[in-house]
Amino acid sequence: MKTIICSLALVLGNGIAASCMAQSNPSDYTIREDEPGVNSHIRRTLMESKTIAVNKRYHELSAEDRAELHSWWESMPEGDEPPFPAYGLKPVHSAMLEAQSMLRVEGELYLVATVDSNGEVIQVKAVGSPSPEMTKFAASVIGVTKFKPAICGGKPCKMDYPFSYKFTMGP
Repeated sequence: MKTIICSLALVLGNGIAASCMAQSNPSDYTIREDEPGVNSHIRRTLMESKTIAVNKRYHELSAEDRAELHSWWESMPEGDEPPFPAYGLKPVHSAMLEAQSMLRVEGELYLVATVDSNGEVIQVKAVGSPSPEMTKFAASVIGVTKFKPAICGGKPCKMDYPFSYKFTMGP
């Protein structure tokens, strides 16, 4: 069965074109369309996460952080888990902060990583980006990031994981 994937393009609604693609083996869950995922804000020397702790691994997250994380996907049954960077979000966020200080771009970056049942990133899709250089850098960082795989029905499974950053230069 083939599924057409183009859901996140509707979130942006600001003229960013997104390509749709047929997928023979879709993930078990889709990312919510009503808002982008992580909502991290990166400024010149300051990075803060408005949603979940960046310095914790999945098993260290509070119940509130896990509930927030689970809310990014359409109906995730009790006991199932989304993928999550194996060493937490901090290494990825730190790399993005470093890239921002070198590239000095402004704008929003939306990426979706497809994580397989072994916790390996098998694809990174850019949905919106402030520059091609930032897209390439961010995709390469995310592409080599090890994840705790998603759990579906008690077994590791393939699932997408969203990354969202807003880059500003500040005053």
